[in-house]
Amino acid sequence: MTKSIQTFCLVLAMATLAALTGCDLYFGGNNSGGDNWSYCGSDGQYQCQGQNCTWVGPTCTSGSGSGSGSGYTCTSSTQCAAGCYCGSNGVCTEGGFCTTDADCGSGYHCNTGRSSCEPNPTGCATNTDCANGTVCDPTSGQCNETCTCTTDAQAVTAGYGYCDETRNTCMAGTDPAGSCAGTITCNTAQPTCPTGQVPTIVSGCWTGSCEAYAACGASPACTSINDEPDCLGRTDCGAVYIGLNCTKPDGSACHSGDTNCTCASFQFNSCVSKTTAHVINESGEQLDIPAALILK
Repeated sequence: MTKSIQTFCLVLAMATLAALTGCDLYFGGNNSGGDNWSYCGSDGQYQCQGQNCTWVGPTCTSGSGSGSGSGYTCTSSTQCAAGCYCGSNGVCTEGGFCTTDADCGSGYHCNTGRSSCEPNPTGCATNTDCANGTVCDPTSGQCNETCTCTTDAQAVTAGYGYCDETRNTCMAGTDPAGSCAGTITCNTAQPTCPTGQVPTIVSGCWTGSCEAYAACGASPACTSINDEPDCLGRTDCGAVYIGLNCTKPDGSACHSGDTNCTCASFQFNSCVSKTTAHVINESGEQLDIPAALILK
């Protein structure tokens, strides 16, 4: 039977109110033109042409409208309203709204793209099929727990290779996004990083990206460190200092090869192997002043 436009608008308004309190009812968007479209109402499926809608039956077919609430048939959760998921019986089921996994109950995770709690996968093909903190074993099709993390350092401390920051998940192996450590075999230029960060390396080449020293899962070369605290915090690293206003006993300026030089102050310049730490003057000449004797 054909429903009047007034009745359709009333049902649509009731659906909007219902959507505010849960996912029992959800309407797909309509098309004000002459094209055919469909939606799921509280009493079943409607088929429309423009604004003229005809009730089809009490059960909505898969894919009707842009989403359906609990009780409507589905083949994937994307066909269900926010707050619902597609159950194993092919029916949209209420799971709850969420922004993080913590908002969902045991055995559920948050699909942040839909703001909906969904059951944890019982099988997987790739890591993206698994909840954060778990990885997929493609042989068994099961999601296995590792740990959650935000930095490579946290993952390494927990016994893993690196942190997949996109999933906050501890991973085995080598970070495909790059490591703080490695031997450079490419002729690409080393990037300049902000203070406290070091450049990352993939397959012997600089990636052009930087990572915070504290987040590194592997210790970078001393020469990659660009700040004094991190440099001196390493037992294998030493600093190169610039001596300011360095003079000989007679008051004349110190140059390379001069002895008994003293400097008014020192400024951190770079980080090197501890065995090669030294002092230079403002012209870059190395001075005969042991770095270990610098008064700072």
